[in-house]
Amino acid sequence: RGGPAIRQDPYIAPWTGIEGDDRKPLVPSFWVNYWRGDQGRSESLKLEPALELKVSTRFTSSLSATWERNRNDTQYFGTFTDSSGTPHFTFAHLEQKTLSLTWRLGYTFTPNTSLQVYASPFVSKGTYADVREVGQASAAAFPARYQPYADSVAADPGGFNVQEFRSNVVFRWEYRPGSTLFLVWSQGREGSSPVEGGKSFGGDFGDLFRRRANHTFLLKLSYWFAR
Repeated sequence: RGGPAIRQDPYIAPWTGIEGDDRKPLVPSFWVNYWRGDQGRSESLKLEPALELKVSTRFTSSLSATWERNRNDTQYFGTFTDSSGTPHFTFAHLEQKTLSLTWRLGYTFTPNTSLQVYASPFVSKGTYADVREVGQASAAAFPARYQPYADSVAADPGGFNVQEFRSNVVFRWEYRPGSTLFLVWSQGREGSSPVEGGKSFGGDFGDLFRRRANHTFLLKLSYWFAR
């Protein structure tokens, strides 16, 4: 972002997790990450549950989710230059929520042929408030590091709603030792809005899958020239 370096207060960032026995066909896990800083003004909590299914040595699958609630009182908002050419480095209070899902599947037909599938929808949305600019950047007192920013953007800073979906299907065939054929199908959907919106995550995911999909098909062939 450029501009002056801003003093950072001490913070805490504990995390903990638990995993099931990976020798079992069904392996659950759950991780928790927490962060608190800016003298209690900023805080985030991330939850990551996951489940892995191992039916056999040929077939594996997993499903995981990531949910995060982020309250950031020192989120960089933008650099604005006034009529005199002076840059103003601004920060805002951000209330953000994020949810993503990830599904993986692997299947081995024979030692030479396999299929891998990956799919992940993602939504992150938030709203900005209390736009300020850098004041006394190295001040020990937190309120002194920022000062009001008198500009129209501060009156209605808006927010965001980012939606993305990515998937890949890869078929691999080693048709002779060292020589391999890959067939790949990738799909992508994405959209964004300058406001958080009032929908739940379910509504946001519904909007995501109604968006136009971009499809990519790839073929890769390698050949081993033996001596």
